Amino acid sequence: MTSLDPVVIREALAGYQAANDVIEAERREQLAQTTSAESWAQWREMVSSYNIEVDWPVDIDRLDLWEVEGLLVIRRAMDLLAESQGFI
Repeated sequence: MTSLDPVVIREALAGYQAANDVIEAERREQLAQTTSAESWAQWREMVSSYNIEVDWPVDIDRLDLWEVEGLLVIRRAMDLLAESQGFI
């Protein structure tokens, strides 16, 4: 079994942190320059790939309610993601 060199591990972790800092700064800069329309387009593209097999309700009121519930689930997931990433 080989032992790990603590100095090498610290240097590697410091390198990862430096890379993360650069990536985060680039993301923040890009987000600051993103228009509302671009933001909505990105969001629509992201959620458009989410498919779920369900039994579709037959009346329009139930369909509207189902759609609202689905949007609320997505909103809660996005809020949790944003919070975990430190955006809110």
